[in-house]
Amino acid sequence: MQRGSVLALKWTLAVLTIAASALLSELDARADSCTSPDLIETMPPLGAMDVPTNAILFARYASIAQYQSEPVELEQVGVATSTVPATFDDTSGLLQIVPPNGLVAGASYVVHWPALRGLDTATLGSTFDLNFTAGSAVDVVAPTFAGIASMSWDVSRDSDSCTNSVEQRYVFSLALAPAADDGGRDSLTLLVFQTSGPALEGGTPAQALVERIPPTGQSAQVATTIGSGVGHICFTAIVRDLTLKTSPSGPPVCVDTVAPPFFYGCGVLTGRRARGGFGVALGVAVLGLAARARRRSRGRSTPAGQGLGGR
Repeated sequence: MQRGSVLALKWTLAVLTIAASALLSELDARADSCTSPDLIETMPPLGAMDVPTNAILFARYASIAQYQSEPVELEQVGVATSTVPATFDDTSGLLQIVPPNGLVAGASYVVHWPALRGLDTATLGSTFDLNFTAGSAVDVVAPTFAGIASMSWDVSRDSDSCTNSVEQRYVFSLALAPAADDGGRDSLTLLVFQTSGPALEGGTPAQALVERIPPTGQSAQVATTIGSGVGHICFTAIVRDLTLKTSPSGPPVCVDTVAPPFFYGCGVLTGRRARGGFGVALGVAVLGLAARARRRSRGRSTPAGQGLGGR
């Protein structure tokens, strides 16, 4: 092989390798601890303005959290603090309170969310003080949302600090259609349901994700076990406002996943995710180019008459 051709091939391989590395990079995900019942997020978010006066207030805790009637205090800044009855949904980790007489328009508030205990652990989470300001209006209209715009998938193969083992999971990245609400987009809760897959019983949709809606332009991430994420997988989604009104759901969005492993044996994907579609194809192309280059190099350096057939 000519020196110029060798250099060109090396540059091509370098560019493709960098591109593959970028495509196979880790996805950002909201933390959900398996060892501490942490408070993960609130609806409305910290520092929210113009919160509807008829809002219900939520805090989402890690999946191992247990609510044991810990008091939740609602403070109207400069006026009074009172303990408010709370309800807890242990399937979604949502603790919620309803301000007894609604919120006072223009007033500043602090919710003193409690530290919860965790299932099968003595670890106690931390408290959190949520500051927000009430607006001047009530939320009267259901949110608008067209559902999931598109979806891609990866396979994660990461070390799990909770089990001290390497875990493989499908990670579905859901690009969301625009969402809006008269109570403010940032206070919406996203609910994702899986509508097709091997783990569903009798075809009944299963709740796959509950979280505050990601910022505009960011995708939501749903992780499943390998057994429940292989094959024809479909999701649909709705959003819910602070008064529990929900949007219509868009049509289900589906992908067909491929069972791993891909090319873990090469050591490229340890601690990373193998992307479905173009990412896998690009990785295979990189390996194929390298193999072809080696074959060409061997072929051109072998004396005439001493190829495989002449040995």
